[in-house]
Amino acid sequence: MNFFKTIKHKKILAGITAILFCLTPINLQKAFGEEKDPVEMIEIPAGNFLMGSLSGEGRADERPQRKVYLDEFSIDVEEVTNERYLNFIHRTGRKEPPNPYGEGLLSQQTEVALMPVVQVTWYDAVDYCRWAGKRLPTEAEWEKAARGENGSIFPWGSDSPRTRPVNFERNWNGTKTLFPVGTRPDTSSPYGVHDLAGNAREWVKDWYEPTYFANAPNHNPQGPNTGILKVIKGGSWHSFKADIRAASRGKGGFALKTDGIGFRCAK
Repeated sequence: MNFFKTIKHKKILAGITAILFCLTPINLQKAFGEEKDPVEMIEIPAGNFLMGSLSGEGRADERPQRKVYLDEFSIDVEEVTNERYLNFIHRTGRKEPPNPYGEGLLSQQTEVALMPVVQVTWYDAVDYCRWAGKRLPTEAEWEKAARGENGSIFPWGSDSPRTRPVNFERNWNGTKTLFPVGTRPDTSSPYGVHDLAGNAREWVKDWYEPTYFANAPNHNPQGPNTGILKVIKGGSWHSFKADIRAASRGKGGFALKTDGIGFRCAK
């Protein structure tokens, strides 16, 4: 039985050069709901999955592990890339994010077009997804997309990430930067979603609360109503093994920008 189906879209605009010179900036508010993000998404079926970690596993804020029901949703197969994000900012007149790869503007380095965009705040991620007619995934949606129904430790199962081409711990395999998205299929989740462990951590919708799981609803949880920090999932190319587990819960202020935090959209 096929538990998911892909949603096909047209290819994104040819490249950053075309984005810079062929697109006319438009008002951000006018753009919301009008522009689309023509990339492949995967439909995650409605149903239960195991969220969090068992007693004695993981960290205290991941417990208790519980069965959670989610309605059907769709999520981007890949993280938002520099190319896609530059399309957004040049259509809306926003400022480019800082360039983590060297001197000059990010848009001048076409060789990083397919790497995940980083150096973006939670607000930046929310605005992009709104512009694209989407939204950030909830923590529960992200975790289900990453580990499937049976609570896998990593997206690919329980094997050590050192047995896979996972980009973590900065340079254990000779890599000292981000990978282009979608280039490590051996690390994909049971649903076929790419890059959910290592490479770039990802903003999600939820506020962070260390004891939230103790009393969280088991039906379409949306996270705490208020908070100071936002949940960040997936670990990055800087992260250690424990931080790239599907259940691991990072957190950061919504204005935080680093060279290891990006995002993807859902709907």
